[in-house]
Amino acid sequence: MKHAFPLGRALLGAAVIVASSAALKWATPDYLSPEWSQRLLGALLGLIVVFYANVIPKSLTSLARLQCSPQVEQATRRFAGWSLVLGGLGYLLAMLFAPLANMHLVGGVVLAVALAAALLRCLGARNTVA
Repeated sequence: MKHAFPLGRALLGAAVIVASSAALKWATPDYLSPEWSQRLLGALLGLIVVFYANVIPKSLTSLARLQCSPQVEQATRRFAGWSLVLGGLGYLLAMLFAPLANMHLVGGVVLAVALAAALLRCLGARNTVA
């Protein structure tokens, strides 16, 4: 069975996060203001949410493990993927454009609402008869 995220890809993603964080730390304050360093790191985290959320509808579950019909399962995965992609984009935009004092709160609320919508849809799908 082929997994959607092999270990090598996950390690590469972790390396990109660590390298980006180190580069932003190195660039601050000589080349980049501390504010923009924070904003860019937050935007990177938003992009990571978008990337992983985009994979959700593409990952398949074996039919034996399904708790509802395959159609409901795939519709739920699509909804969760779109919800979290939009939440990640909202987080990214909040990191770039919201006032510095409120950017984490605004981004966190947007992402939390997207996550709550995805979770509620998943719980609703579990209650559907297979």
